[in-house]
Amino acid sequence: MLSDRLVAHRGYQARYPENTLLGFTKAIEAGAHFIETDILFSSDHQPVLYHDALMSRISGVENAIHLLTLSELKTYPASEPERLGDQFISEKITALTELVTLLEANPQVTAFIELKRSGLHIEGIGNAYKIVTKLLQPVITQCVLISFSDDFIHYAWQQGYPRLGLVLKQWDELEGKLITSIRPEFIFCDTEIVPKEITLYSIESKVVIYEVTLPDNAIHWYNRGADLLETFNYGGMMSGLINRTL
Repeated sequence: MLSDRLVAHRGYQARYPENTLLGFTKAIEAGAHFIETDILFSSDHQPVLYHDALMSRISGVENAIHLLTLSELKTYPASEPERLGDQFISEKITALTELVTLLEANPQVTAFIELKRSGLHIEGIGNAYKIVTKLLQPVITQCVLISFSDDFIHYAWQQGYPRLGLVLKQWDELEGKLITSIRPEFIFCDTEIVPKEITLYSIESKVVIYEVTLPDNAIHWYNRGADLLETFNYGGMMSGLINRTL
């Protein structure tokens, strides 16, 4: 079914705070077999699920993730107050270890773990890789490391990490030396950078397209050769696609 190809982008973001244990739990309960999250690092080198380097949008405070310890971060909400008000004020910032526990309980789920470039810049590529992969060991076959950072993906490939995905910054990267040499399992691509005349069937890697919000758009991209589609509205897309076929 088409609905089986959806990736819950930052969890069930349309209804719950992004990159939270609650949001991922609800996406999995709704049937998600694929989820995607973002990784930044605390001041004591602990990975947390967080998209923005600054905390104002997600936590409603003027601070930065890399300036606080994990214990300090766990006292802050990840409730997206401007978008969702105070209904999720009790939902705290989620550590990567908590997602690992959720994945252990749901072996059918594949997680795309995006290492943000801002976090890699502060933590360093080698140290970030070492920290994250150590924590992912119990569920390593379920986890695909992805990044916009060519240097990080190349380093992870050199270290022998089994599942990798590169997020394209521009379309012509497909012909670049990195992709042709390491042949990542997945290529992530913004809908905005795909040339109109291009189909995706000839790409050797599996292609993940983002961001798709409407069932008709999902069918359009499936017909152009996309393997998976990222969506913030997992439940809504699931309902819209459940009985649709190519």
